[in-house]
Amino acid sequence: MLSRSNRPMMGKIAALSGVVLLLDIFTIISNLFVSPVLEGYGLPDILIYVKTAVFLVIFVISLIWLKFEHTKLSKSTLKLLMIIGISIIAAYFLSLYLYKYILIVDTASIIKNKVLTGNPALILDFSGQNYKTLEYITTIFGGFNSEIILFFQAIFFQMSVYAIDKMVIEEERVHVYDAFLFDVWIFPLYSLLVLSSFLSINIFEWRYDLIRSIEMLVAIAGFTVVLPGLIPAFTIYNRRNNECTRSFFIDTYRLLLITSILGFVIFIGLFITNLYLSSLQIGSYRLITSVIAIFLSAIIFYRVRRILSLENK
Repeated sequence: MLSRSNRPMMGKIAALSGVVLLLDIFTIISNLFVSPVLEGYGLPDILIYVKTAVFLVIFVISLIWLKFEHTKLSKSTLKLLMIIGISIIAAYFLSLYLYKYILIVDTASIIKNKVLTGNPALILDFSGQNYKTLEYITTIFGGFNSEIILFFQAIFFQMSVYAIDKMVIEEERVHVYDAFLFDVWIFPLYSLLVLSSFLSINIFEWRYDLIRSIEMLVAIAGFTVVLPGLIPAFTIYNRRNNECTRSFFIDTYRLLLITSILGFVIFIGLFITNLYLSSLQIGSYRLITSVIAIFLSAIIFYRVRRILSLENK
């Protein structure tokens, strides 16, 4: 567990995540009330909500650890949260870049095929559409989450990850656990869960109507929740000796327990959303992958809960 001597560094992490969270909130407000409204929703418009939720979690956990002396937090858990933060910044950056590229290509195509060589009577309509698209792009360039701001966010969070390695931890006794408590089936099951959650994302489109944007938001949220558990699941699978501290054992399985519960709830929501889409005759294979993810989450929860109940150190 982290020693209380790390308060200055945790304060910096809380301040950094708070600044990123504030910028994300300003971006959401800008998207809702300032940016020009385009037809449908783009991937960055959806991903910003996931990014906000991730940094809200990091900010709240940092504040709780700073405020309450009895709160325990392991170095591996904190580092995993920071890596998730960097990953979501990178994903948002990539989605923003590709979405703007697609918008620019579409605008160029409209100018070439419908303005310069198309029906002259429609030039004014297409010019207005192009102007709105380009205004949207320039708003992003000058926004609270532009590429340059995301670049600095990633740099500072990467520096924080390096700083975590130097944090002081409390001395703990090493215990020897029975081999069956390191369940080798959790990693294969969790890998299938991550795969099914990824396949539940609609990666073949860049613009979505309202119901599809909700589906996309829920699917990305599910993938974001379950993906971090892959590292502790592999740690359990790869542990050849059965020696570890009690906090490592408890924290590793507790993280898997939390991600499986959240994943179970989120994928039920995704299943309901896909069921509604199927009733509109626009369903897809994602209905099946969401069902698979629900069952895998339930199985992982059962196995992890059983192991935690047997811990007696």
